[in-house]
Amino acid sequence: MSRDNTKKNKKSGRAANTVILIIAIVVMAFALYKLIPILIDYKQADDNYAELVQDYVDTGDITGDVEEGYDWAGVQIDFDSLKAINPDVVGWIRFDDTDAVNVDYPILHADDNDTYLHKDLLGEEHSAGSIFLEAANSPDFSDYYNIIYGHNMKNGSMFGTLKKYNRDENFYDANQYFTIYTEQGAYRYQIFSYENVADDSEIYTVGYAPDEQYQALIDTMVSGSMKDTGITPTNEDRIVTLSTCSSSDTIRFVVHGVCIDQKLYE
Repeated sequence: MSRDNTKKNKKSGRAANTVILIIAIVVMAFALYKLIPILIDYKQADDNYAELVQDYVDTGDITGDVEEGYDWAGVQIDFDSLKAINPDVVGWIRFDDTDAVNVDYPILHADDNDTYLHKDLLGEEHSAGSIFLEAANSPDFSDYYNIIYGHNMKNGSMFGTLKKYNRDENFYDANQYFTIYTEQGAYRYQIFSYENVADDSEIYTVGYAPDEQYQALIDTMVSGSMKDTGITPTNEDRIVTLSTCSSSDTIRFVVHGVCIDQKLYE
């Protein structure tokens, strides 16, 4: 090969490398262009909810450790102020260890299940949306069976940390409890089942009475659980299902809790 050809090949190689580098930079820039708005949206939503916790939730001196006497009933929620911002606020859901299960949010309720899919309590549009109660449920949580929805966010917000139950069987042992606070009182729940279900599952039917049909639903929850918790509620119990999406468009991950205690306000 002549010296001239060698030089031409080197120049061609450098040119090809330059083109590849430019393409890589363009692809990276485009990816950042798409990613940055998403990250900003996540940050704004997280900041909004963090401010709500700081301004309207008084946890007192609780430790967050059930074995050390976690005072779940002692948490105070300023519902008057929250409802002044948005009258659709009907409750607040809080897991005991909010570091492990990052769920500490107001619960919204509307006439449909679309309103708060991508809108927060302040009325701002965010991909995270809100935690909201099934539209067909009574807003005072008087139904025997209630469903609460939340997005499975990649940053672990909303119901994004519920997937830890699915991924780590031992996670349940340390994180069995959550509390729902309403204007009427505080309601303590123990998780008895968690499972993957189809988006058209009977799990998404509400309006049950304490009868055989309701017991059949409960038995289905127990038998379908990824973990045998040893807990089987009866049709006299009140149950809340926490529902979030999964990697499949037609499959949902659900966590079922049974009410084990309550503190009604005077």
